[in-house]
Amino acid sequence: MQQFLGNIEAKLDVKGRVFVPAAYRRALEKEGDGALFLRLDTVTKCVKLYPSSEWNKLNEEFVSHINMWNKDDLRLYRQFTAGVEMVELDASGRILLQKKHIDAIQASTDVLFVGVGNYFEIWNRANFEADLYGDADFSDALQSKMGNVSI
Repeated sequence: MQQFLGNIEAKLDVKGRVFVPAAYRRALEKEGDGALFLRLDTVTKCVKLYPSSEWNKLNEEFVSHINMWNKDDLRLYRQFTAGVEMVELDASGRILLQKKHIDAIQASTDVLFVGVGNYFEIWNRANFEADLYGDADFSDALQSKMGNVSI
């Protein structure tokens, strides 16, 4: 299983291409995942990129919670999957972000790759920093979620 961790700054070129960080490319290559599934996040202003193996798990999980014969479930699934695009790394290790994605995350030339375990995101740095907890709130949230867990 891939592990995408940390945050790494990158630059978009004029065509909307960006180098996927080397550590992320190595993780993808190790698992044989050349294709990525790209989707705009529905909650925050970022692009999520899933290796194909992780996208397949997410899709199966989604389908297991819906009834494909139910009109509302089908509408939800259709809208969810209609926003997904498959992207591949080029020979130089770049992916192409469409203008609609660049605009949606409010990026100019500078972007931030953020590893989130089994997938990664692309952010405008200011939006990423605005979305983070403050130090005290982060500590409280960790205590609330993980306070009973010993590591």
